Amino acid sequence: MLVRRLAPLLTALLFVAAVGCGGGGKTEGPGQQGRGRGPGGQRGENGAKKEEPAIAVSAGEVTQEPISSLYSTSATLRADRQATVIARTRGVVRRLAVEEGNAVSASQPLAYLEDEEQAISAARARSAEETARRDYERLSGLYDRGLVSVDEYESKRRDAEDALHALELAELELSRTVIRAPIAGMVVTRHLDVGATVSDGTPVYDLADLHPLYADVNIPERHVTRLQPGQNVLLTADATGTVARAVIERIAPAVDPATGTVKVTVAVEGDSGLRPGAFIRVDIVTDTHVDALVVARSALVAEGRRWHLYRLSEDGATVEQIEVELGFENSDRVEIATTTTAETAIEPGDRIVIVGAPALSDGATVRVMEQGAGSAPSEEVQAG
Repeated sequence: MLVRRLAPLLTALLFVAAVGCGGGGKTEGPGQQGRGRGPGGQRGENGAKKEEPAIAVSAGEVTQEPISSLYSTSATLRADRQATVIARTRGVVRRLAVEEGNAVSASQPLAYLEDEEQAISAARARSAEETARRDYERLSGLYDRGLVSVDEYESKRRDAEDALHALELAELELSRTVIRAPIAGMVVTRHLDVGATVSDGTPVYDLADLHPLYADVNIPERHVTRLQPGQNVLLTADATGTVARAVIERIAPAVDPATGTVKVTVAVEGDSGLRPGAFIRVDIVTDTHVDALVVARSALVAEGRRWHLYRLSEDGATVEQIEVELGFENSDRVEIATTTTAETAIEPGDRIVIVGAPALSDGATVRVMEQGAGSAPSEEVQAG
């Protein structure tokens, strides 16, 4: 009885459940399709296409300035004159007058040896020379009067000359107890300490004339025709980053048949801070374009073998992709030789993207974050 009364209610509940779990939610009314998202997520609540976000970039200008073609190679710096100072007599080092890094002039005392033995020998030789000279002078008067023979006179003359030579040798040995610089330059190495015993030939110091320093580089013959003595060169020490100016001093007249190169000697100007033996990079100017269009290297984007950059619109809101051909390259500066079409020709002062270019495409919306220089300042090496 109770089941009969509940049957209609159970039937109604089962019908409602069937409607809720069925396919009634599969259809959408007009205007309902894609509500809240469009194809690719680009449409909003009202179905309107969203605006693409602007890409943050930094901009600079195309500049017109000189840029050079460089032939780069490496070399080792050398001093023009070097000398190993040696002891020329025996003795013990009493005092060192200079240290490594000191500049010295020619004939300047570098070290002093104990000289007592040499001083005594010189004094004895001086006494013997004076005696022999007096005997010879006395005998010369007698010889003039015919009172002594020719043989006796010649014997005394030879004795006087021998005594003089012995004195000169003893004084030379005494003078060598003061070790002097044979050339002007800088003390590169000290080999001995005070108290060391030396003999004839013992190394004491190494000296080098550091002004100027030289580097010998081998340049292919095809580039040498554009070089001449006095032309500027830029040197960079890899270890310290020191940059120095140099000039071509001489160019060898012959070509090395084994390598097809010509020896070019470069002289470093002034007090460069470089040291002999330093490994350096040598950049020699082979050609210069005076009024080149120059951009920062970071502005260029490679696409296969092609290069392009992005020029900003007048309002700075969008960019135009321009395919370019490159000219000379110098560090972080690159010459724009030409553009692929006349319509996209660039001019000095055009604003281009210098940071963020790889993320762009033609017509992209951008937001300029800061105004930079079109090319980082660098020390340009001009042809001489």
